[in-house]
Amino acid sequence: MNRRRFLVRSAALWLALSAGAQALAEARVRVDTTDERIQVVAEIQTRVDRDLAWQVLTDYERWAEFVPDLLVSRIRSKPGEPVRLEQRGQIPWLPNFPLVMIVQVKETPPATIQFLRVAGNVRTFMGEWQIVGKNRVRLIYRTLIEPGFAVPPEVSIEIFRHDAKVRMEAMAREMARRAAAEGGTR
Repeated sequence: MNRRRFLVRSAALWLALSAGAQALAEARVRVDTTDERIQVVAEIQTRVDRDLAWQVLTDYERWAEFVPDLLVSRIRSKPGEPVRLEQRGQIPWLPNFPLVMIVQVKETPPATIQFLRVAGNVRTFMGEWQIVGKNRVRLIYRTLIEPGFAVPPEVSIEIFRHDAKVRMEAMAREMARRAAAEGGTR
C-alpha cells in the first residue's frame, strides 16, 4: 500500500472513530443498596450487531487494553474447563488500593455472560452482561457486590457506580472502533 493511500485510510478511520465516539450514548447507571450489598444496573445503546458485541465482551484477555482502570484481565483456566478470569484494577480515588478478583464465567452465546467471584479482595461479586437485540444492540450490565474492604459505604457506592459507567462506555467505544475498522457498523 502506498503512503498516500495509507494516509487517506488512516484519516478516514480516525474520522469514523471520532464521529463514532461523539455519537456514542452515555451509559445509564442505577445503584441500589441493601445492608452491605450494592446492586448496580447499567446499560448503553450501541450501533453494532450482536455478533460484534459478543466478540468484544468475550475478548477477556484484551479488556485491559481498552477498559480504563483495568490493569490485568487474563484467563486462568485451561482450554475445555469453565472460564476463570483474573482481573486486577485500580480505583481512581484510592490509587494504592487495587481491586483483585478471580471470577468464574458462564457464557450463553450470543446473549449472556454470567460471572461469580471465586477469589479476591471483594467479598461478593456476581452478575451478568446481557446483549439485547440483533442490530444496534443494547448492552446491560448487572452486578451484586459486597465490597469487603474498609471504605465508607458512600465511597463504595461511587466506586462501583463509576466502574460500571466507565466499563460500559469503554465496551461501547471498543465495539464502535472494531465496527469502523471493519468498514462500518455490522
